[in-house]
Amino acid sequence: MKSRRFALDVPFVTILLVALYLPRPVLAAQTRCGWIENDMPSSLTLSDREGTWTIASIDTQASGFDHMPDTDKGDSCGCLSVETDKTSMTITKLLGGRLKPVSACQQDRSLKQ
Repeated sequence: MKSRRFALDVPFVTILLVALYLPRPVLAAQTRCGWIENDMPSSLTLSDREGTWTIASIDTQASGFDHMPDTDKGDSCGCLSVETDKTSMTITKLLGGRLKPVSACQQDRSLKQ
């Protein structure tokens, strides 16, 4: 009887361990470049070719916010290393970033001007 119970537990444990170590594409870090729109304290967003991503609002802000490059009020251009929730178009975690010249976003035809 013990060996039968063990036989049932091994597949369960194996599946559990595999599930824990599978890559999670939703949580994978990605680099997103585009217009960083700073209307703080009401909102901070990044608009790239896929749409507008919320970084911070009055209610919430992405974890790792201390990695956000300094931006002035208004529009800046930059690239951020982030984790996102595509369903809600929210940046859930900031891993780093850098500002680029505004001309880089102005010349990118995939971005709304």
